[in-house]
Amino acid sequence: MRIEERKVKLSEIATFSYGKMPKKELLGMGEYPTYSGYRYQYAYPEFNCHAGDVIVVARGVGGTGDVKLVREKCYLTNLAIRIELDKHQVDNQFFYYKFLNSGLRHLDSGSAQSQITINDLKNERIDLPAIQRQKEIAGILCSLDDKIHLNQQMNQSLESIAQTIFKSWFVDFDPVKAKMEGREPEGMDAETAALFPDSLVESELGLIPEGWNILNIDDVASITKGKSYKSVELEPSTTALVTLKSFQRGGGYRTDGLKEYTGSFKASQVVNPGDLIVSYTDVTQKAELIGRPAFVYADGSHETYVISLDVAVIRPIVGTSMSKEFLYSVMKTDRFTEHTYSHSTGTTVLHLSKDAVPSYSFAFPGDGLVQRFTEICLPIYQQILVNHQESINLASIRNTLLPKLISGEIQIPTE
Repeated sequence: MRIEERKVKLSEIATFSYGKMPKKELLGMGEYPTYSGYRYQYAYPEFNCHAGDVIVVARGVGGTGDVKLVREKCYLTNLAIRIELDKHQVDNQFFYYKFLNSGLRHLDSGSAQSQITINDLKNERIDLPAIQRQKEIAGILCSLDDKIHLNQQMNQSLESIAQTIFKSWFVDFDPVKAKMEGREPEGMDAETAALFPDSLVESELGLIPEGWNILNIDDVASITKGKSYKSVELEPSTTALVTLKSFQRGGGYRTDGLKEYTGSFKASQVVNPGDLIVSYTDVTQKAELIGRPAFVYADGSHETYVISLDVAVIRPIVGTSMSKEFLYSVMKTDRFTEHTYSHSTGTTVLHLSKDAVPSYSFAFPGDGLVQRFTEICLPIYQQILVNHQESINLASIRNTLLPKLISGEIQIPTE
């Protein structure tokens, strides 16, 4: 049984307004982020959008026509159009879900540059069920997305905990400084505290704890670059390339950056969920990708993952105490980011030199402390992986339910 619907023009149920170009001199000021529909970015002193508003990406590369729900008060830029829906006729969340998978990409009227205009939107016709049914459908789908969002927030908190521990122990040397002052290190048991010395000594890296050695990454790990590929090899496949687009700005992994691949590859270029990778290329204006690390996650759709030429996999040498978790934290430090940037070349496109990662030197605290840090943080990263996989499963359920709920194939029980 299909839901009773009526077909309407968007001009009958909505008004439209273009986002505005932010003033350059005000960027970096204020409490609201700018929002292009692609990402929330610079601080700004004004806002023109509220949380829960509906927008459509109106121009740009790779996202024109995508419909988004605004996450927070923000300043919508000229890359997007705000759609103010008549709340008596249309539920914002229902509208978002209706276009979640397909978007409004078919309205793209650009030639040299992809774009959607307000006039394009006004004439678009959509089928609408009764407002109460819209709210019921959106409520079911929102419950899944709320859990996905909760998992994302939990993962951010878990990541922050691991990085806070690393910074305290291996960057700021807080336990060592506590011992130097005659205090017991806070937040750790006596056995762990005993692994830290009670003095700092001069080194080529500045002051480091006494007894710690200076090592390069290639002393404790192997670095393997990825596969160069041809566009003809990007065909439907159960094998996927992990690419530059698999990295979040600032580090971290994205499952939507994969490219299905049918070409050849070496066994050493295959990566598994939990493997540590690093970006060797960057096309962002602020160099937010070059040298940034990430752990690989499965996306639930592919059997094999192969790194592309823009990516390298970092593998601790077998038989040593070194762990992926420790190396990941080393590569998340500001000092490592500055090192890789200084070892990159190019203007529009940055390329990391071959020796940039292997040559990076750091203070090695000894086997005991590396093992203790790993024991503490391994469960954290395992939980992050579990949460991520659950979110993928929930998103799959949502995407399966969405068209069935909207079409009426699945009926919502009434009380």
